[in-house]
Amino acid sequence: MATFARGRHWGSLLLVLACGLTASCAGRSSTPPPQGEGNVTRALTAADRIRLDQAESVLVQQCMARQQFRYWVPPAPKAVERRPFEVVLDDLIWAKQYGYGGLIRAEENRQARTDPNIAYRRSLDKADLDRYLVALKGGSDRRVVTAKLPTGMTVQHALGGCEAHAKQELYGDGQTWFRLDRFVSNLLPLYMPQVAQDRRYIAALAAWSTCMRKRGHAFRSPAEIRQTLPRLTDGLAPAQAHPVEVKLAVAEASCARESALGTTARSLAASYRAPVEARFADDLATHRALQRTALQRAVELVPDLPSTGG
Repeated sequence: MATFARGRHWGSLLLVLACGLTASCAGRSSTPPPQGEGNVTRALTAADRIRLDQAESVLVQQCMARQQFRYWVPPAPKAVERRPFEVVLDDLIWAKQYGYGGLIRAEENRQARTDPNIAYRRSLDKADLDRYLVALKGGSDRRVVTAKLPTGMTVQHALGGCEAHAKQELYGDGQTWFRLDRFVSNLLPLYMPQVAQDRRYIAALAAWSTCMRKRGHAFRSPAEIRQTLPRLTDGLAPAQAHPVEVKLAVAEASCARESALGTTARSLAASYRAPVEARFADDLATHRALQRTALQRAVELVPDLPSTGG
């Protein structure tokens, strides 16, 4: 029974580690902590990643303009809203302000519904829309790139048009970047089962669950909160769901501090991740070098990101 429970929790643990509090799910927990501003091994910050996304959109916009089409760069989110989410929410300040990010997702959804790119596409007749899509995503010349993940699975992605051009401009080789990024972003399954089975993690998780019960929340794990939350806020408008989120998030964060679940999980993950990263040191070094070179280019394209502050 214990083995089954731990195995089931490992699956939930991986899901929580791989996904953010916001709508995006980047799965980038394999990146090590910062090691100095000028070092290519330094992990990118949330603002860095936003700048890369913005720069890629700027390059797409410029490419589309050369083909006589309009393209709008989406607004940059605030870096604080891209806060990386780990095993448990233990940032009490973040929890008090954002809960589980429901209002952030609502704003992202609103922006998606009012995206001028969608309205523009709808304004085109069929012939122009076909040309637009070829310009944006490529036509028969698109190349399907295959990336092998650390688990042995493979994923594919079609690269073409201005989207491929933008990646090529940023990273030098869009195909190499895709393969490396997918590989590096999926190292979690190689070491997180060990974290979930470590007695120190199990003890901290039990202490967290006990603390939550004392606060009136019968959850065995933070992953269970993620699974239950949609039911707790079902039918509520974002403004109504927000206080529900905040109350539960504050309890989770408070208990995470009391039990040291977050610090324990991060410490164990770093320990078990180290030999995995040593095995793939060359891939990781190339990935980070491409990332840093792309960031230098992105800074030239997007010198100011006024909306990325806290």
